[in-house]
Formats: sequence, C-alpha cells, structure tokens
Amino acid sequence: MYDRQTESLWSQVRREAVAGLLTGEELEALPSTLTTWDKWRKKYPNTEVLSIETGFSRDYSKDPYADYYESKKGFFSFFTPRPGEEEKALVVGVLLEGQAKAYQLEDLRQQNIITDSLAGWQLTLSYKPETDQIIIQKGNGDELVPLVLYWFVWKGMYPNSEIFTVRN
Repeated sequence: MYDRQTESLWSQVRREAVAGLLTGEELEALPSTLTTWDKWRKKYPNTEVLSIETGFSRDYSKDPYADYYESKKGFFSFFTPRPGEEEKALVVGVLLEGQAKAYQLEDLRQQNIITDSLAGWQLTLSYKPETDQIIIQKGNGDELVPLVLYWFVWKGMYPNSEIFTVRN
C-alpha cells in the first residue's frame, strides 16, 4: 500500500511502513476471513455488495487472477521450496515477540484445532468450518490476529520462519 499524503510505502505482511515519512510505524492488525460468499451470507445476511454497474467497460464476471490462483508458481517468486513444501500453499502466518511461524491452512481445516508453542507461549489455533474463521489464542487467553497468505510470501518476509508439521 502506498500513502500519497506521507509518501510512505506500507508492507501489509510486516504490518509496518517500510519507506517514507512513516518508516517503522506499525499498522493495527484487523481480523479478516477467507471464505465463500455462501458462508458469509449465512452469517451476515444483511451484507450489501457493490454494484458491478461502475460506468466503466470492464467485465466483472471473470476473475482476472483465476490463472494465477490455479498456478503452482508464485508471482515474482525467488523462493525454492524444500521437499514437501508447496510454494503457493495457503498458510496462517503468526508473528509473536519477533518470532514467526506458519501453519498450513489445509492442515488446520482438517484438524480444526492445532496446539503448538512459539516464543515461549502455548498457542491454540482453531478453525470454524461453518464460517471459515480462524482463532489464535495464546496460553493467557489473548487472541492474535491471523494472516492467511501464500507460503512463499510469508517466507520472503520472514526467512527464518518454519512451517508447522502436523504429526499423525
């Protein structure tokens, strides 16, 4: 994101300004959900949707990124996955006290609950299939805001980050 008023460039993944007048300032993390329209509408039936009647001659019935979503390769990615890793696997990125870790979204969807530790804290990641909501709680009950993104993006921002492996 670029802020024209302060000429600051913001990294959404790092949640801070990386260049410009506000370099080093942090963004407040807000929760979001990667879900389907059907699940969203069930939970929030009064949601209003923007009209596709914008006055511009653009075809909004087709997703311009459909090919990218289906591709196994990341956009401008220099990341080389290790054996068993997928470059574009969706992960839940967690940053706690300067330590970063990723949890595969598919693992969380299958398990519904994952427990782990990070930065000396017990973590519980919960997945609610009816809403696609992800909740991350520290051992003291505080909640962390999850960030869902591609593995290569998370690893690019936090090169020392590891990916959690579910043990069967």
